[in-house]
Amino acid sequence: MNELIIPIDGRETIIRLEQIEIDKLELDELNPRISFFRDNQVTDSLTRNQIIFALTNKKPEAFRKLRDSIHNNKGIVYPIWIEPIKDEQDKKYKVIEGNTRVVIYQQLQQEEPYENKWKTILCNILPHEIDEEQKNFIRLQSHLRGTTEWDAYEKAKYLYKLWQEDGWSINRLEKQTKMTEKQIKENIEAYRIMEEQYIPTHTDDPNEVSKFSYFVEYVKDNKLQKLMEKNAKNIKDFCDWVANKEKIPTGQDVRKLRDIFDNEDTKNAFITKGFDAAMQILEFKKPYLVSSFYKSIEGVIEGLKEISAQELDEIITEDNSEKENMIKELAEWSQKVVKLIEKEKNAIRKT
Repeated sequence: MNELIIPIDGRETIIRLEQIEIDKLELDELNPRISFFRDNQVTDSLTRNQIIFALTNKKPEAFRKLRDSIHNNKGIVYPIWIEPIKDEQDKKYKVIEGNTRVVIYQQLQQEEPYENKWKTILCNILPHEIDEEQKNFIRLQSHLRGTTEWDAYEKAKYLYKLWQEDGWSINRLEKQTKMTEKQIKENIEAYRIMEEQYIPTHTDDPNEVSKFSYFVEYVKDNKLQKLMEKNAKNIKDFCDWVANKEKIPTGQDVRKLRDIFDNEDTKNAFITKGFDAAMQILEFKKPYLVSSFYKSIEGVIEGLKEISAQELDEIITEDNSEKENMIKELAEWSQKVVKLIEKEKNAIRKT
């Protein structure tokens, strides 16, 4: 048994690093990864089989890849996090972080019963007195800053919970995640709109949560919101468009709505015929909007606008940073092109 003292949410905490038998681990039905599945069940609690179903079927391909990786490596690299369950005759533990990996070990143990490596799993064991604040910190570090990120919807829902229900400030969330203050606010607002306006009428298909990016793009685009308001359109109209692939085929296409609504012809085509009809007119009126070159520029601009404090810190602290060199080269060539454009414009004005 290895005992360590590590800081968790700013407090020194004693943890034990041990191999624990798989049969002694209980899955966490409050796991944020399966929150949408849980919220849409008729019962207040989930059975073990329901939890396993939710974990394995949310993203089957991603689950398969993780399973193959663990199987090929003959085990996990990073320990899971667990806490003791009190008042139990047989010593058992609740999984705080690592539920999917536990399910994979259970599957492999059934398929390869003579392989001892699937009978136990490496765990960070938390003390009895661990509180929810520290559990939240562990989940954030693992899934919003770590290598196994949650889906965008899951992240936003957890951010919303911490902010709205647990009283975390935006500043605190910014410090604990890879996200900027602006991104956190946008995600929280996008989740609120989706949860209140969209999900209640589109819950039949669990894949609807994958459209979360549509709402993030909507929240980010103040010009689009103003143009919609000017044309007597509101969030209910936007939700109807999201549900209709002929109106908004992908999340990225939300960005084009501002240009569509900025022109009477394209706006009318969108409302009466759909997105493709509006884009055909828009491509004729503003061909640069569909140019791959300008799309790339738009992507770079958006990336620079949303660069996180953590990303900047990494660039600053890294010696001879290749990232820094790329940004400098981008700035250099941007300035050269701007100067060339200004020079040509001045020459035209003089003629």
